[in-house]
Amino acid sequence: MPRFSTDVIILSTLDYLESDLIVTALSRDHGIISAIGKGAKRSRKRFPGTLEPFSDVTLELFSKPNMDLFRLEGAVLNNANLGIREDLELFAHASVLVELIREHLGPLDPSPVTYESLGQALRVMEPCNQWFAVWSISMLKILQALGYGVDLRDPQTRHRPPAGLSPEALMFMARGLDLGSDVLIKLNISARGRREIQRYLIGTCKNISDRPLKSTEFLAKLLDVDNAGC
Repeated sequence: MPRFSTDVIILSTLDYLESDLIVTALSRDHGIISAIGKGAKRSRKRFPGTLEPFSDVTLELFSKPNMDLFRLEGAVLNNANLGIREDLELFAHASVLVELIREHLGPLDPSPVTYESLGQALRVMEPCNQWFAVWSISMLKILQALGYGVDLRDPQTRHRPPAGLSPEALMFMARGLDLGSDVLIKLNISARGRREIQRYLIGTCKNISDRPLKSTEFLAKLLDVDNAGC
């Protein structure tokens, strides 16, 4: 089909020439999509505030053989997830999810679990919500979907958590994998457990990435988390 529509989560945008945008987005059925929006920086009619990172959007795309990029014809905003851009800590945590996916999922490689996990996390990330449990479990599910075998329920896994991870934090993550976001958003964890989980996940991202992810470095500095030993 040369022309099709698909629901996506915007991962990033890049200015191109004077008025165009190159959009990178995650689709449930198509994986990571890159598309060029001609005049997207100026057109409020076709792209009315729809191409911001973290936004849930339906894109109208055009493709044909030998095209390097899809052509972006239009976009409809489903959910802007505005709360993420209004809070620095939320922004930093959400950015880790987005950069992890962008760096480790290949183009046009469908990963429904990755798409669903990212969407669930972003939807609950509001300053007034208890979002941390959903974020951390979504992170674990994304790591698993990307092929990094993080299974906290298997003590023999080669990705065994660091020795400093407390039973509370380990149990929280292992059991959380079996819970939906509607339950996770109601769960609390101690400040110590939360910090241990943040340190573990930041360290895992560092260990699996060929180059340092800017988002994890920023989050580590923001939280004053030392992840060198993860």
